[in-house]
Amino acid sequence: MNNADAESAIKAILMLRSEMAQREAQMSASFSQQIQSLQQQVSQFRHEVTGIVSGASARIATEAKEAVSPVAREYDRAVSAASAQLHGAGKTVWMWFAAAAAILLLVLLVGWVVLGYYRRELSTVKEELQRYEDAIPVLEAYYASDVVICGDRVCANIDPKGQRTGDERQYVQVQPRRRQ
Repeated sequence: MNNADAESAIKAILMLRSEMAQREAQMSASFSQQIQSLQQQVSQFRHEVTGIVSGASARIATEAKEAVSPVAREYDRAVSAASAQLHGAGKTVWMWFAAAAAILLLVLLVGWVVLGYYRRELSTVKEELQRYEDAIPVLEAYYASDVVICGDRVCANIDPKGQRTGDERQYVQVQPRRRQ
């Protein structure tokens, strides 16, 4: 998820929240106006009630409730709709965050696997390099000696006066290679 998508999601949530606040303010103002209007009417009714029989006050209260109940139902319905929209937007944002976390976790896992692969490859190459470095003294001695390959063996021009070595002194030093 890139920053533009996150910003647009946040802007959408903020716009939705602002719209809900405006609707609530409008509905509250409308409700207040209607309540004030009803209060004025009730005040007028009180003046008229003094001359009416005792059962008239119950009738006025019923009419007042009937006048307020549609506004209250509309206010409740609008608040419920706005709350549902905000809840849905919140779920969307959490889904984006979860997707971003999953992608980050996947990238870290792939990086860990690639790093392990390269570590093993590097270890193998180091071992091979060590074998080559260990072979250098043998090759230097071969090139310094007067020897050739005879099939699957080495043939040497032995120095009769050469130094002997081995447990039984069975090895004799070879002649040095002639430089050409």
